[in-house]
Amino acid sequence: MPFCDITIVPVPTCRRKAYLKFSERIAEIYREFGASRVTDFWHDDDASADADFHARDAMATYGVGNLPNFRKLAGAVEGETVVVSITEWPNREARDRGVEAVVSDPRIQGTMDEEPIFDGSKLIAGGFVVELDIG
Repeated sequence: MPFCDITIVPVPTCRRKAYLKFSERIAEIYREFGASRVTDFWHDDDASADADFHARDAMATYGVGNLPNFRKLAGAVEGETVVVSITEWPNREARDRGVEAVVSDPRIQGTMDEEPIFDGSKLIAGGFVVELDIG
């Protein structure tokens, strides 16, 4: 059964190109160690209104802006955009082997000496079993 690592992090909007370049470089390493796919999603505020995701009755009950959203949950401030990154693995075992190899790889270790593109203390991460995948 596929397994995914999902991260959510606010990235300074002005650093979008730098983030994507960094992420592409890191994704290649993850793929080298067994990840089947790495996908980054750049949040679109214009398509993320409460009413886009909640029924009218919910909006009448809770009111616009009172429900959780990615910006609030990720701690994004003005000038930051939320990025969701999904690293898909064939299964949990492949993920465990791959992550162990990735975190000890000198190319990953070398990123610790680079100027940070985002505030790592805001990164939210977790591993997820894929239960439903309708294509």
